[in-house]
Amino acid sequence: MKTLNILNVNTRIWVVLAALPILLLTSCDKYLDVQPKGKRLLKTVGDYDLWLNNVTSLEQAIPNELNSLDDNVDDIYIKNPFTTRDNFVYTWQPQFSTDLGTAPILWKDFYESIYYYNVVLNGIDEATGGSTGQKNSIRAEALLGRAFAYLYLVNLYGNVYKAETADKDLAVPFVTSHDLNKPTPPRSTVKEIYDHIIDDANAAIAGLPKDNSQNRFRGSLPAAYSVLARTYLYMGNFAKAAENAQLALDNGQKNVLDFGALSNVSAIPSIAIRPGAIYARVHKTTFTQFTPTLSLLKRFDKKDLRLAFYYTNLGDYSFNKRGATVHLGWGVSYSGAYPNCGTSVEEMRLILAETAARGNDLTKALSELDLVRKARFKPADYQQYQSNVQEEVLQKVLTERNLEFVFNGTRWFDMRRLDAEGRMPEINRYDPQNNLIATLSPHSKKYTLQIPIQVMAFNPGWPQNSSE
Repeated sequence: MKTLNILNVNTRIWVVLAALPILLLTSCDKYLDVQPKGKRLLKTVGDYDLWLNNVTSLEQAIPNELNSLDDNVDDIYIKNPFTTRDNFVYTWQPQFSTDLGTAPILWKDFYESIYYYNVVLNGIDEATGGSTGQKNSIRAEALLGRAFAYLYLVNLYGNVYKAETADKDLAVPFVTSHDLNKPTPPRSTVKEIYDHIIDDANAAIAGLPKDNSQNRFRGSLPAAYSVLARTYLYMGNFAKAAENAQLALDNGQKNVLDFGALSNVSAIPSIAIRPGAIYARVHKTTFTQFTPTLSLLKRFDKKDLRLAFYYTNLGDYSFNKRGATVHLGWGVSYSGAYPNCGTSVEEMRLILAETAARGNDLTKALSELDLVRKARFKPADYQQYQSNVQEEVLQKVLTERNLEFVFNGTRWFDMRRLDAEGRMPEINRYDPQNNLIATLSPHSKKYTLQIPIQVMAFNPGWPQNSSE
């Protein structure tokens, strides 16, 4: 698999990429602080293909800080008053930094990815070499990647999608240019951003390859359907979510990676070729380490291999001491078993399970749930879950989503949509002495992040999101 090792492959592209880390901090761009100035240096179809293999901006695209917003994480070392950016994220402060010279986390991370995709979309037609089919495929991948990045942004800075208000609620600018001199677009509405996501993903379908098994980070037909499935789930359109989840499975992989058939966590294949991964992404810093809450740990069955593979210091499984057990993103054995932050067969199965449970098709819900759960135990340790009570089945599916996708950057989005349904309790943060230091109340406006002040400084006319 080729990656964007520009020093060895294309020194012209490296000139642009080398400038990005500095420009992230120093650019005067009005909306994202990531676009490098200068002429377009990509020339050939091969150049654009390599551009889409960028590791640090497209593959390692998910900021680690997303997990610090979750109800799953505990910080047993935090001090009050708060002094660090991580403290501010963890306690849901209105702003994560008050330094106007600091790059705005989360915001800049996803707009950086969007910049890369817009470079492709604005230049691939003029590229030399390659066939029309190759150009169409590269364009389709960029459309899908841009849609995927915007799905994060709209769920960070826009309200949860509600049909009656989505055309009024403000979200983020929809940026299609990579030209730094173009005027900054205004904030689009939540509905407009979701429409763009759906349009881009659907437009990508015709040009995408069916198979990305040699590099799961790249786009594919199943990847497009999987992104649409996640999109419709976040919109609360469960019929369309199920339809696209099934299309993702029908056009690609169907089987969940079976932990019970593996000797240990080190046997999990690299995410670039991992069975079960549909559209792979990993964290900006892949060697993640998070302290889980005791309540999360107690939701696991003691025989669950996810505990054995990813959590240290399990003790007698009573989990009564904060901070004793730690989740390691590389697994308990030093390996490349990083959690997939992108879409997966597991996610599609659990979308099908959730949508079936919501529709009271409990047979279907339990069948899909079973396909995921039984792959997380050794055969001798597995007990199938059974219930004929709709709410019990739905809660079991939602719990399984949490256990399966813990610390992969998606829990915050589940919290948001569940809170909109009245399904999220009050979340509290405590200092090392168990003193209450922060609270996230049901229906809190903090579920929609404020636009970073670093961005507002260049766009003072934008309305700011409320933070109570």
